[in-house]
Amino acid sequence: MLNFEDVKLGDKARFEKYTLCYGYHNLEASFANIFIWQKAMNIRMATDDLAMYFHLSSKETSFLLPPLLEDCHTCIDEPMRRCEAFLENRGEKFLMKGVTAPLKERIERDCPGRYMMAEDRANFEYVYNAEDLCTLEGKKYHAKRNHINKLLASHSFEYRAYTAEDYDACMSLYDAWLEGKGGITPSYQNEKWATEEALKNLDVLGLKCGMLYVDGVLEGFSVGEKFGDMAIIHIEKANPDLQGAYPLINREFARHEWSRVKYINREEDMGLEGLRKAKLSYYPAFFVEKYICTRNE
Repeated sequence: MLNFEDVKLGDKARFEKYTLCYGYHNLEASFANIFIWQKAMNIRMATDDLAMYFHLSSKETSFLLPPLLEDCHTCIDEPMRRCEAFLENRGEKFLMKGVTAPLKERIERDCPGRYMMAEDRANFEYVYNAEDLCTLEGKKYHAKRNHINKLLASHSFEYRAYTAEDYDACMSLYDAWLEGKGGITPSYQNEKWATEEALKNLDVLGLKCGMLYVDGVLEGFSVGEKFGDMAIIHIEKANPDLQGAYPLINREFARHEWSRVKYINREEDMGLEGLRKAKLSYYPAFFVEKYICTRNE
């Protein structure tokens, strides 16, 4: 039976043994993502002789992520059955989320007829050409450039790399952003916890943080990591009342930190209409598609 435990910073090297051979592009294969969200999503980790496993739970749901195989050539059937047994022992139906298209193909190949897959559009990840976000060139980015130019017409700005002394300033900006959203909710509390964990453990997790100052005042910050041939942007916050702040921190973070990667992954839209519209407005190069896996009855 799988024995799940808390995810610790010291697990990073062990975690990466299970992900390096796959060429993953998805968030679930990022240790930093797992670690910063573990409190919010009650993420626990287990390993055995075949794979590494992650269980996520809340009052509303309990599910597993796809097992990460230690040997890339191992048949995934037995690890999947161990996932089933774990949830069954808890008196729960089998539910697995975060199944990418390549993993979907592998599960269907190694476990024919055993599982059903349903598209999970709300959790598709948006991946952009890094050069596009660095330059914002071309007709399709005309509106983004206009927003930035209007800001710069009457304000000065500076991009700075984060230091540990900037923690309080970033969290104060986050709290001000929360007030503008009407205050704390369970969802925002989860994101705040993730932001705190990211900023407190930036170097250990291999993260970078860039900050946007406008007229000497912190108006935005962004946190991301290099992940193979792409960067993942885990957190981005800016003053919503300052027009142009979001596209400017987006562009400056890409220019200063991610100009040498091919792609930038800006994560999912969670099914939120406004967020989906915003992410589509940057014209993704492709999506990391996700599926929900259940047992075929």
